[in-house]
Amino acid sequence: MSGYRWQIKIDFEQSTVDSNPARITSSEISWHDGTDGGNYTLDRKSGNLTVIVASSTGGYFLHDRCTHSGH
Repeated sequence: MSGYRWQIKIDFEQSTVDSNPARITSSEISWHDGTDGGNYTLDRKSGNLTVIVASSTGGYFLHDRCTHSGH
C-alpha cells in the first residue's frame, strides 16, 4: 500500500469526474481520463476503483479502494 492520496471531483449534475464526461448510475461511476489514457470505474457501494490503461505493450489494470472525504 503506497499511502498515496488522490482526490476526484464528481459533479452529479453535469455527469463529470474531474471535468471528464462520466457515466453515473446508482451502482457505479465510470469515466475516461484523456490526460493519462485511463478508463476508471468506481463501485459506489464498496468504493472499489478499477483503472484500465491500454498501451502498445498490452497495458495494465490497477485496483484500489476509495473513501469519501466528506468535502
